Amino acid sequence: MSTARPFAYNTGSAIAGTTQVGSLAVGTPTSGFTNSPQFWEGPDEDLGYVIAVPVSGNTQPTPISGVTASVGFFRTDDFTDNSFIGLAQYVANEYGTPQTFSSGNDASTWLTANGYWNSWIFLTPTPTPTPTVTPTNTITPSITPTNTVTPTKTTTPSITPTNTITPTNTQTPSVTPTKTTTPTNTQTPTKTSTPTPTNLNAQGFSYSNFASTTGLVGVGNTSVSSNIYFLTTAAASQIGNVYRTTAIQYNRNFSAQWSTLIGGGTGADGYCIQWTPTNNTNGVTGGGVGYVSTAINAITFLTYTNNSYNWYKNNVLQVATSVSSGFWRQTLYFWGDYNHSAQTFALYYSTTNSKPGSPNKTFTSFSFDTNSYYMGFGAATGGSNDNHELLSWTLQFT
Repeated sequence: MSTARPFAYNTGSAIAGTTQVGSLAVGTPTSGFTNSPQFWEGPDEDLGYVIAVPVSGNTQPTPISGVTASVGFFRTDDFTDNSFIGLAQYVANEYGTPQTFSSGNDASTWLTANGYWNSWIFLTPTPTPTPTVTPTNTITPSITPTNTVTPTKTTTPSITPTNTITPTNTQTPSVTPTKTTTPTNTQTPTKTSTPTPTNLNAQGFSYSNFASTTGLVGVGNTSVSSNIYFLTTAAASQIGNVYRTTAIQYNRNFSAQWSTLIGGGTGADGYCIQWTPTNNTNGVTGGGVGYVSTAINAITFLTYTNNSYNWYKNNVLQVATSVSSGFWRQTLYFWGDYNHSAQTFALYYSTTNSKPGSPNKTFTSFSFDTNSYYMGFGAATGGSNDNHELLSWTLQFT
């Protein structure tokens, strides 16, 4: 039988029968379960250490279609100290306050103080007694002097010293605490899925071509033909954007790869790669090349007279780099390596599908916050035009 307990996101007064940890009500309310707040059953605590986190905004997915929650869960795969410490450090980093813990006790204390409930059992070390040495008294025999007139032998009795037994110190064994949970019979709350840190790398994806567009959403003049994703065709005044259907966090190392072909028209205007808070927005027409001003980061590739690539951060131009006229209007392969701790994005490009040995450009102070974003591409035409073709697209977290 599994061991689990109910949780609710509660920013009001404490609920009788529960323990309040930050914005979480933990336990069974004596007044019974209600929908205000909604209680959710936590994961099985017999399988690993559990950490519960408050998720403001009711954005946590649940197994119930169309229903979200304000409580999220993480669980280790076992009951080792290192597993719990690693998970606690991961949670701290994910929620914007990176920490390094020296013990499970330290990790649990920090989590609780910062509003994250956890099932860690505090370990109290048993002190080792210091042995006491009992000294042994040694008796020195006394010698009685003899007066000599007529020598007389005086026998000095030998005194046998008393042996003192030194007591042996007995160590008190250390007791290992046993994790126990008192199950409470309650109405069964709704179960939520338990994400684990190892699943995050599964958020990468790979489109070697676009025979399938599962996981993508197109806006504007986008279309798919012959396994190619057309952001625009060679017609005037077109705008097209394609996004991933799911927003995820990019505040971790990743490598992106994509390939493009621009041509078939009169040479305008270019395309962009960007990370935006929405995935239903069409970008700017003409020289705006589908760029969305709310993007946290965007790189535009301009083909009409400008012939350059430009990095925008929060709608502010950071760097503009020129290329030879017409360079983007051919089949090109791109690689982008993001280093979160160094805050760099290394951009590589080549006319062959072979990554260069060094980046063509490294953008510094290139960073992501803890919010989730949709990765995507945009393109546009004006009076002049081109086909803007996305041939492949891959993302891998490293």
